[in-house]
Amino acid sequence: MPADFQPTVLALDAAGGACSAALWCEGTLAARRWEEMTRGHAEALMPMVEAVVGETGYGSVDLLCVGTGPGGYTGLRIALAALRGLALATGLPVLGVANFDMHHALARRIYPDGPMAVILETRRADFYVQTYDAAGRPVGAPDVLAGTELASRLMSLGSGVVLAGDAVTRFQDTPDIAGVDDTLMVPQHADAAVLAELGALRFSDASHVPPRPLYLRPPDTSPPASDRQRLR
Repeated sequence: MPADFQPTVLALDAAGGACSAALWCEGTLAARRWEEMTRGHAEALMPMVEAVVGETGYGSVDLLCVGTGPGGYTGLRIALAALRGLALATGLPVLGVANFDMHHALARRIYPDGPMAVILETRRADFYVQTYDAAGRPVGAPDVLAGTELASRLMSLGSGVVLAGDAVTRFQDTPDIAGVDDTLMVPQHADAAVLAELGALRFSDASHVPPRPLYLRPPDTSPPASDRQRLR
């Protein structure tokens, strides 16, 4: 593969409170469809995919990329199923990218420096969280934390922590949290455009093995038996 190879990446995401698809081509964003939604991902996702592929078709695509969560169980499974169907139909390699990394990359466009915590919605009282150091390296493993536990975790990162993700506002409104007054808040939803760009950067990691969802705890609905051993 030439050193200057720039893959065309089709990305899709439905793990959070939005549904999106994007096409990355020749080092730039070529097409994007995005809509905020809490339900209806199944009806919205494939029309978005078809729209961003457009007249060029799947023949120009080099990689399929998907957000692997964590996030809403139903939307996550919809996106993964759609990607597997596309991979089967086209024979293209696939790549899964954690939504933590997607939110981290998106927020770095606004705050390129300093420690960061990505806080994602669980639709319960607690939060999904992954922290990163000032160099952008993950600090420890992703976790599920109550508001007060998350506040303590943030204090350990020092001052000027950037909070990014779709649960930032809810965390900010959590009662009885302390020590987070100097944080910088970046409320945001997932965006397949960022996934597509990350997919191009990580093209060498692609394979023909379907990506697996990132579960940080068992969902309310039981997943297929093949996935149960992956639950944490």
